[in-house]
Amino acid sequence: MSALKRVGWGLLLGLLGWVLNLAAIEVLPGVHLLLGPLVTLTSAVLLGPVAGGLTGAISGARTLWMWGHPWGCLNMALEGLFVGALRRRLTPLVADGLYWLLSPLYFFLTYSLLEDVPPSFIVVAAVKQGVNGLLAALLLQVLLLIPSVRRRLRPLLPLPLSDVSLGRAFGSALTLGAVIPVLVLGGAEGRTRYTSEVRQVNEANLHAARVVANEIESSLEHSRHGVSRLAHTLASSLTAQDTLPGRHFLEGELDALVTYSPEVVNAYVGSPEGVALAFSPHTDAAGRPLAGTDFSDRPYVREVRGAREPLVSDVFVGRGGVQGPLVVTVAPIRRGERYAGYVLAAMDLPRLRRHARAQVGGSQRRIRVVDSRGGVVFDSAEGDSRRVDTVRDTPLERALAGLKSGGTGLYEVEQDAITLVRMGSLRHFGMVEVAPLGWRVVVEQPGTRLQQDVERAYFGLLGTVGLATVAAVLLALTFSRTIVSPVQGVSHAAARLASGERSARASEVAEDAPRELGQLARTFDRMAWQLSRQLEAIERTSREKDAFLSIASHELKTPLTALKAQVQILRRKVEGEHVERLDKVSRQVDRVTRLVNQLLDASQLGMEQLPLQRTRMDLSEVVRRVAESLVSASPLHTLELDARPVVGELDEPRMEQVIHNLMSNAIKYSPTGGTIEVWTRVLPSGEAEVVVADRGIGLRVEDEEQLFGRFERGDRREVTGISGIGVGLYVSREIVRRHGGRITLRPREGGGAVATVRLPLNVGPEHDHRAEC
Repeated sequence: MSALKRVGWGLLLGLLGWVLNLAAIEVLPGVHLLLGPLVTLTSAVLLGPVAGGLTGAISGARTLWMWGHPWGCLNMALEGLFVGALRRRLTPLVADGLYWLLSPLYFFLTYSLLEDVPPSFIVVAAVKQGVNGLLAALLLQVLLLIPSVRRRLRPLLPLPLSDVSLGRAFGSALTLGAVIPVLVLGGAEGRTRYTSEVRQVNEANLHAARVVANEIESSLEHSRHGVSRLAHTLASSLTAQDTLPGRHFLEGELDALVTYSPEVVNAYVGSPEGVALAFSPHTDAAGRPLAGTDFSDRPYVREVRGAREPLVSDVFVGRGGVQGPLVVTVAPIRRGERYAGYVLAAMDLPRLRRHARAQVGGSQRRIRVVDSRGGVVFDSAEGDSRRVDTVRDTPLERALAGLKSGGTGLYEVEQDAITLVRMGSLRHFGMVEVAPLGWRVVVEQPGTRLQQDVERAYFGLLGTVGLATVAAVLLALTFSRTIVSPVQGVSHAAARLASGERSARASEVAEDAPRELGQLARTFDRMAWQLSRQLEAIERTSREKDAFLSIASHELKTPLTALKAQVQILRRKVEGEHVERLDKVSRQVDRVTRLVNQLLDASQLGMEQLPLQRTRMDLSEVVRRVAESLVSASPLHTLELDARPVVGELDEPRMEQVIHNLMSNAIKYSPTGGTIEVWTRVLPSGEAEVVVADRGIGLRVEDEEQLFGRFERGDRREVTGISGIGVGLYVSREIVRRHGGRITLRPREGGGAVATVRLPLNVGPEHDHRAEC
C-alpha cells in the first residue's frame, strides 16, 4: 500500500475513532473507557507510525471537550506513533506496554511542569489512560487472531502478528476473557456503591436543609409575631391626632421586644416618612444615638404603607445598628385606615449562621440560604461579611432552576486550571424552600470524598484485574503446554517422517493429552503406518519396474544394433531413391536407440547404478557440436550461439546427453520454428553455466518442478501431439546432480522457456566420490 493511501486510511480511521469516543463506556463514575484508542492502535499496527499518529490526533480531538485540555489528544497521537514504529518487532500489547512504561516522563513534562497539576491527580489520570490503552491493545491483539479477520488483513499484518504461536494466542484470548468480566462486574458493583453513597449524601443534605429551614421559619414566625404584637400595642396607644407616643415609651417597648426575642438583634419604630423615632439599642457601636436615622430610601418603607400584615424583606446591607447583610420583619401601625408608622425588627443572622454551622459540624458541608432574588442571606462557610453575596449567574443558580423543594442535584464548580479528576469538582446538594418567603436553603457537599471512594474502588478493581490477569496468564501457560506439547510432538513426528524416518510415531508424546489431541496423534500414527506400507509397495514396484526397464532396454539394444548394421550395409549396395529411404530408416533406428538408452539410464538411476567417467574437457565444444547438429536437421529453426570456453572435469558423454535433451526439447516444443538461443560462460563464482532458451509453447509456473519427474510431460493440451516419453529432463537432472550442479526450468518473458544448467568446474575428491557411487 502506498504512503498516500496509508495517510488516507489514517484520516478515515481517525474520524471513526472520533465518533467512537462519543460513546465512552463508563466503568465507574468519572472513569470512562474510550474506544478511540482501539482504532488508533489498529491504524498503527496495520498502517504504520504516520497513519497511527494521525489517527490518534484526530480521534483524540474529542478529549479536548471531554477533559478540557490538549494533553490527552497529544498522548493518543504519540501512542499511535510509538506502537506503529515498533509494529514489526513487537506485538501490540508489548509495544503499548512499553509506551506506558515510558509515559511518566510525558506526564511530568506536560501536566506537572506546564500545568502545575497536583501529583495525586496526575497519577490517577495516567493510570486511567494507561489502562484504557493496554485494554485496547489486548482487544486488538485478540481480534487479529480471529481466522476470518486474519484472512482479510494478512497483507497488512506485521511479522509478530502474522507468525503467532498457539501459546501466545491462547494466553491473549484467556487474558481478555478474564479481564472483561471482571471490569463489567466490578464496574457494576462500583456504580451501585457510588449510587448508594450519593443517595446517602443527598439524604444527609436534605435533612440538614430541613433543620435549617425549620429554624428559619421558627425565627421568622417569632419575629413577625413580635413586631405584629408591638404594632397593635402602639396602634392602640395613638393619640387623638393619630400620633405615636413619646420616644421614651417607644424605646421601652422596643427594649422589651429585643430582650425577650432572641431572634431579633435590634428594632426601631419608624415614622410614615421612614425616619427612626426610637431605636433599641439606643446607640451604635461608636455611641452615637440611632434615633433620627433616615431609612426612607429602603424598599420596605414603601411596601409597608400598603400592607395589613407583617412583611419580611430580602437580604440587604444594613446601616445604623447592623453593619452587613440584614433581613428584617416590618409591621404597619394602623388605626383603621390611618397609617401612623411601622415597627421593624432585624433578624439575628449570625445566630442562624451559628445554627447552620452546628448542623455542618466537622464535615465538608456548606449551607447557604438564598432569597428570592438570588442574594445570600447567610453562608455557613463565610464569617461576618460587610457585603451581600449572590448566586446569580453561577453554576448553582443554573442547577437550582426548575428544582422543587426537597429536590437534589449537582453542579460543577468553575476551574481556573485544567481538571484531571472531574469528580472532585462536583458539588452534590439538596434544597428546601422556606415557603412563605420564597427563600431556598441549599446544603451542598463537595465530591472529594465520593471521588476518593471512586478512586479506591477503581484501584481495587485494577488490583482485581491484575490478579485475574496473572491467574489467566498462569492458566494459559499451563493449558497451552497441555495443548502445545502434543501438537509439537505430532509436528516433530511429521518432520521425522518427512525426512525419511518411517518409524516416527506421535502417540507416545500425546498419552496424557486431551482426547481430541490424543485422537489426532493416533490418526497420525495410522496415517504414518499406512503411508509406510504404501511407500514400501511403491518402492518395490519401482524396483521391479526399473529391473524390467533395464532388462527390456538391454534386450532391445541388441536387435537395434544389428538392425543399424544391416541398414548401413544395405545402404552401400543400393542407389537412387532407395538411399534416401534407408537414411530415414537409419535416423528412426537412432531415435529408438536413444529412447532405449534413456529408459536404460532412467532404470539405472532408479537403482543408483549410473556411474560417471570424468575427464578434462571443454564443455563449450560439446554444446556447439550438439546444438549445430540438431538445429541443422530442423529447417524451421535457427541457432543463436555464444559458446565461450568452459573447461572442467566432466563426463563428456553424459554432458552431451544433457545438452542433447535440452536442445531436443527446445526444438520439439517450438513446433512453429524460431530462434534457439544457446550460450555458455563461467560465472564469477567459478561455476559453468549453460543456457538454452526458446520461443515455443512455454510452461506454467506450477509445472517447473513437475516436469523433472520420471515419465512426466505435463497435462497441457499443447503437448499431446509432440512425441516423447517424459524421461529426458529426469535423466538430465540426475546427471547434473551427480556432477554436483543444478538444473532449472522457467517460463520466458514474452513466451517460451529457459533451461539453465550450472556445474562446478573444480570438484573435490570427496564430492567426486559421492557423485560416482
